[in-house]
Amino acid sequence: MKKWISILSALLIIQLAVAAAVNVWVEDYGAFESQEKLLALDGKSVDGLLIQDGENSLSLSRQDDKWLLPDRGNFPADQQAVKGLLEKLSSLEKGWPVATTGGAAKRFKVDEEDFERKLTLRSGEEDLAELYVGTSPGFRKVHVRPAGQDSIYAVPFNVWEANATVDDWIDKQVLELDSGEVTRVEMPGLVLQRDGDAIQVVGLEEDEESNGAKVTELVRSLAGLQVQSLLGKEPKPKFRRDTPDMELKVSLKDGDELTYRFYKPDEGTSYVLKRSDLDFFLGISEYAAKPILEAKREQLVTKKADAASDAEAGEEKPVASTKTGEEKKPVASTEADEEEQAASTKTGEEKKPVAREAGEEKKPVASTKTGEEKKPVASTEAGEEEQAASTETGEEKPAASTETGEGVSLEKE
Repeated sequence: MKKWISILSALLIIQLAVAAAVNVWVEDYGAFESQEKLLALDGKSVDGLLIQDGENSLSLSRQDDKWLLPDRGNFPADQQAVKGLLEKLSSLEKGWPVATTGGAAKRFKVDEEDFERKLTLRSGEEDLAELYVGTSPGFRKVHVRPAGQDSIYAVPFNVWEANATVDDWIDKQVLELDSGEVTRVEMPGLVLQRDGDAIQVVGLEEDEESNGAKVTELVRSLAGLQVQSLLGKEPKPKFRRDTPDMELKVSLKDGDELTYRFYKPDEGTSYVLKRSDLDFFLGISEYAAKPILEAKREQLVTKKADAASDAEAGEEKPVASTKTGEEKKPVASTEADEEEQAASTKTGEEKKPVAREAGEEKKPVASTKTGEEKKPVASTEAGEEEQAASTETGEEKPAASTETGEGVSLEKE
């Protein structure tokens, strides 16, 4: 009996220990609600952002409600991209931690010395939050760890959304213009001038006119140039600053005049552009630059249509078709042939057959009742075909006899 009491007492103690452990677990992790924000900050209060990837470092700063790149001469940043990143970071939720140990931090690459990205959000000179971004456990998810905490979370985020390269954050539309504001474009060998709502080629000949579609396409290509890369303020020898490959001027309705200078570097396929209103040299893709650099006057000008010249070209028009829908072929016979054919049709007179050889006898022709020679009639289509065949062979078939059956007279040529 005492033995069973001891066993039951031991079981009771084990149950109490398990219950205590469960209570400790709940108290320890009960605070990690799925809807709790990962970073305790207000995105609107953030005016500075530092992105590091172990090799590169990128700073973004908000000045007068506009995001700039302070380390790159305050070049305009992509406003939507920066705002999107801050909104994404502010909306991240903790969820349940996937690990809490120092070894896991190194394994998931969210350690202070080993990370994929380190994001520092600032307000003035104060650091509001730091976040380490590491490996990806699955599609569109990464491991993250807030600085000062051991807990590691898996959140919906992508490493590439926080790249530390300058060209991923520059405003690529900084060169864009409203094509409707362009009034004049001056290029080598070509000048375009706005006339009302349309832009025309200047200096047209009397028989020339502007190709409206081509001109509009060129102006839009120029007004919609996109920046590919930021090359800094200082020129480099490979830019060939003193000898641009092309220089052109664009005038706007507000009176501003912009000068574009394109340079082809010694290496690579991209072009370098320096525009008069910006202090920076900018990289432009070959695809965007070529339509401008290769524009020629002959591509934008066409000859006026001349209907009269088409008529004088001697083009043969088809004769009106017959009732059967067949197109008549133009007749190329001489006037003599036409007159002879008309006379033959009206009077029924026989066209004299032409013999192939001199002295060839004609075939006998049926005579009339009086013995006179009857002229062959060519009124029917069959007769016409037979007569044509006879003409080709040089022989005439005898015509049918009359009702009296009178004899046939022979005649030698």
